[in-house]
Amino acid sequence: MLKRVGISMTIERFGVAAELFDEFLEIMESGELSRALTEPVYDVENGETEPQQSEMFCVGRLRLNDEEFSLTYEETELTGMEGTESQLSFRFDQRGLLTMLRTGSVTTALVFEKNKRHMCIYQTPYMPFEVCVHTLHVDNRLALDGAVGGTLDLDYVVEIRGAQAERCQMHIEVREV
Repeated sequence: MLKRVGISMTIERFGVAAELFDEFLEIMESGELSRALTEPVYDVENGETEPQQSEMFCVGRLRLNDEEFSLTYEETELTGMEGTESQLSFRFDQRGLLTMLRTGSVTTALVFEKNKRHMCIYQTPYMPFEVCVHTLHVDNRLALDGAVGGTLDLDYVVEIRGAQAERCQMHIEVREV
């Protein structure tokens, strides 16, 4: 089944002290790791004192079959990835494991899985970057009981090698149009 859907996204971002590429990340004490991944770090000198928030609404395509869910939409200037198509997908028997494929002006494959760290390459027009994603929380209520639409909440930390890690809390709502 292919449906046209409205997609509403709210994203809140802030810097954190974690270094996801640190080979010793796996053995850090859980309390220390938790603080490094979740406590905000603001660049006060540049006027940053609270999380950056953005909202986006777009129309996309939802594809459902008995086994998989796929949501495709075009990125906008708001996300800084204009000219990129994003596809969020998962298998119904693995709702907590999501993949986001981006193609176009940037190309990557991000994997979200609670309490797991995944690495990928982020291809840009300028150069490729190594990216690490550590997912803190997944609440996937998309297409429950065969319904078109639903919600998805993702809470994750992302780091481009050499840059400050950033925590992202993303809320996505999908509705049939």
